[in-house]
Amino acid sequence: MVRTIDRISVSVRIPSLDRTQDFIIPENMSVRNVQQLIITILSSEYGVSDRINDTMLFSMKDAEALRLECSLEQLGIVDGSRLILI
Repeated sequence: MVRTIDRISVSVRIPSLDRTQDFIIPENMSVRNVQQLIITILSSEYGVSDRINDTMLFSMKDAEALRLECSLEQLGIVDGSRLILI
């Protein structure tokens, strides 16, 4: 039996670009990999630096930094969640 990967849609505010982007991401992906994916996409679309060491994802719900080693699912990030990338 093949297990399907559950994906969620999150809205990410990116103040440095003065925009908000929606991303569809596997809920079991680590925050570290989510950040890398977002930065890679932003780098290819907008030419921003792809240095991930300078960024951090936060939940807009409680303004908490998301722990890099945890998955979105572990952190309670669900479909429709709003994040901010600083």
